[in-house]
Amino acid sequence: MSPEALLAGLFLYLGLLFLLARLGEERGGRLFQSPWTYTLSLGVYATAWTFFGSAGWAATSGPLFLTIYLGPTLALALWPLLHLRLLRLARAHRLTSWADFLYLRYGRDPLLGAVAAGFLVLGLLPYLALQLKAIAQAFLFLSGEARPLGDVALYTALLLAFFTILFGTRRLDPTERHRGLVLAVAFEGGVKLFAMLALGLYALLGHGAEPFREAVRRGLDPLLLPPQGLEGHLAWTGLTFLALLAFLFLPRQFHVAVVENTDERHLALASWAFPLYLLLLNLPILPLALLGRLHHPEVPPDLYVLAVAREGGAALAFLAFLGGVSAATAMVVVETLALSILVSHHLLAPLLLRRQALGHLLLFRRGTVLAVLLLAYLYFRLAGEAYALVGMGLISFVAVAQLAPAGLLGLFWQGSTREGALAGLFGGILVWAYTLLLPALVRSGWLPQDLFAALPSFLHPEGLFGVRGLDPVVHGFLASLLANTGLHLLVSLRQPPSPPPSGRAGEEEALADLLERFLGPEARESLKAYARTLKGPDKAERLAERAEALLAGALGPATARLLLLSATREVPREAVEAAARESQRVRAYAQALEAARRELEAAYRRLEEMDRLKDEFLATVSHELKTPLTAVRALAEILAQEEVGEEERRRFTALLAQEAARLSRLVEEILAYTRLEARPEEPPAPVDLEALAREALALSEPLARERGLRLEARLQPLRVRTHRDRALQVLLNLLANALRHARSRVVLELRAEAGEARFRVVDDGPGVPEALREHIFAPFQSYAGGTGLGLAIARRLSEALGGRVFLEDGEGGVFVFALPLEGDHGRGADRGR
Repeated sequence: MSPEALLAGLFLYLGLLFLLARLGEERGGRLFQSPWTYTLSLGVYATAWTFFGSAGWAATSGPLFLTIYLGPTLALALWPLLHLRLLRLARAHRLTSWADFLYLRYGRDPLLGAVAAGFLVLGLLPYLALQLKAIAQAFLFLSGEARPLGDVALYTALLLAFFTILFGTRRLDPTERHRGLVLAVAFEGGVKLFAMLALGLYALLGHGAEPFREAVRRGLDPLLLPPQGLEGHLAWTGLTFLALLAFLFLPRQFHVAVVENTDERHLALASWAFPLYLLLLNLPILPLALLGRLHHPEVPPDLYVLAVAREGGAALAFLAFLGGVSAATAMVVVETLALSILVSHHLLAPLLLRRQALGHLLLFRRGTVLAVLLLAYLYFRLAGEAYALVGMGLISFVAVAQLAPAGLLGLFWQGSTREGALAGLFGGILVWAYTLLLPALVRSGWLPQDLFAALPSFLHPEGLFGVRGLDPVVHGFLASLLANTGLHLLVSLRQPPSPPPSGRAGEEEALADLLERFLGPEARESLKAYARTLKGPDKAERLAERAEALLAGALGPATARLLLLSATREVPREAVEAAARESQRVRAYAQALEAARRELEAAYRRLEEMDRLKDEFLATVSHELKTPLTAVRALAEILAQEEVGEEERRRFTALLAQEAARLSRLVEEILAYTRLEARPEEPPAPVDLEALAREALALSEPLARERGLRLEARLQPLRVRTHRDRALQVLLNLLANALRHARSRVVLELRAEAGEARFRVVDDGPGVPEALREHIFAPFQSYAGGTGLGLAIARRLSEALGGRVFLEDGEGGVFVFALPLEGDHGRGADRGR
């Protein structure tokens, strides 16, 4: 495939993810809450390592690759005991990561959360680099280019950073659900499963049992059996346990399994459906690995899947490429989002609070997303070439597993202490760095190759205390986990449990004020409502816990704790006030953006409505003009072509004049209606409303005489500032409407009422039926043979003048035209533009 076509396909796929996430944000509520979406989103565990690396691993180590998927299957069996408890704990305290839990469990010491957050970023860089390497490697292999159009790994990293920022960091609250992002991840889970099953079907239909028979014939049958001997059993057991811990403690798994969970009942489906998903995903791995080794021995093992797919044609090869891209991008997006939250909560927020710059936290969180991905790209460029995909992933798995002793012991053992957790975590990190990170740097050429030559054999990083023969990853995992757990237990048993943290019983009003300064009045009212439900001596403690949970959701637990202590005056008030001002500015900015968004939505809806009304207006005008024009044409043809008597000619001529007059009035009213949005040519001026009313009566007198009606006036002397001609037009339209319906008389009244000058036009006609009152002011709604524009024009003109026209209850028709007695009655015209 040409690099241009492959790159275009890659960008089109990423564009599809953007579109899907956008649609999910707007309309994906029901789909987001589906248990199947939740289950598929857990598939973020299966990365490019699964899609490409597992086949390479199976081609050299046989079924050992299955350990990475047996671990999560065993972990899911523990979900009723472990994850349900963790889910409820996370909802109660607004936890977003295991680092938040460690902070909460071990006395709210910011050092523990900060160490966990910083180490996870460092430990997961190889795992993120693995995904970028997989995409770049697959691209180069399928395109046949040594250097494609630029650096596809860098392009991908930047695009995924943009995607994560756009759909994962819109607001400060990280416990907010990201519907669009989760739906995109679930979709990618389906894509990679479909692609892998398609490859498996190709292998089955195209080759049948040939790979297995040929493997036995060539002496490769050990690849079909689990590893043998003590080392093999230790590798199988150790890697299965490592995968179990990684599945539980990976930040992205916590995010999709806990933070994005909408219903704890989804765990029941996921506990069996996700192992089935992993089983289906891994069924084709061994046949593809054998085919790759038999047919393409010159190709690196990590590319066996693509090499076999290329045998089936360009379409299958591109599908395999998309499967790997789906696996990689889903992991990168969710892992980076989870790490950015970790860093902002435990490293950035406390620092920004001290520097009185807490208002920039959201900006720094977005910057963290970009920084993490650029660091992963840098690691890929500097050290990624020395390891296969699986090796890079396993180094990160061992790093994540260092949280397990502190997390699991803290969850189930009351005797676990803060000092024990810190000692174990530091010990595990040091052993991990010594046994896995340093050898990786040596293999990459960044450290001397003879670095460990002078060390005694029992201190060699890959053979501590003389343990030889183990896989280096298994050795590093067992050594670091043993050191971590041993130090944790030893220190916890020798150190009495830490006393409960002080300063948590802040007064209710102080806590409410604190929440209002940082989270707004809604948070204050929420705390007040919660306080009314509490009774007993622990009320103050529970209120403080509630306030801390609310603050932690937006600012992180360490910053929340610092602010909570301020309620008991244990922290300088000035620092808290400065932080409050920063938070208020951020909240005001966010509220302004939200208000602007609502205004834009309302304006868009108004434009849509105006477009619809325009179409209706044009259709109605066409119909209204067609009727008198047809009559005029027919009458003119009769008069021109037929011989008619003098009496008939006079009658037809009168009808012709009548229809022409009707057409003229219609055109005039349509022109008046379309001019309503125009700016007045002259500014408002003082107007004598009594004189204006008498002028309107005089102009309406001919129509009243023609219909045999009487005009009466009851006028009070009043003056206002307004546009005289427009106000006169309103009166004329109302009088014309009344004369059209009156039986014997029409009365025009003018008086001051409720701060308004009110013209009241009353006729003794049948009045307006109740069913028609809602539509009487709509254009072209005529009930007496007119054009139906008179009342619509009157209302629009009155609104442009800052007044109003409405219908009152009473005998006959009672229409009121009101103008404010104070102010300039013409600014509404400008506002209406």
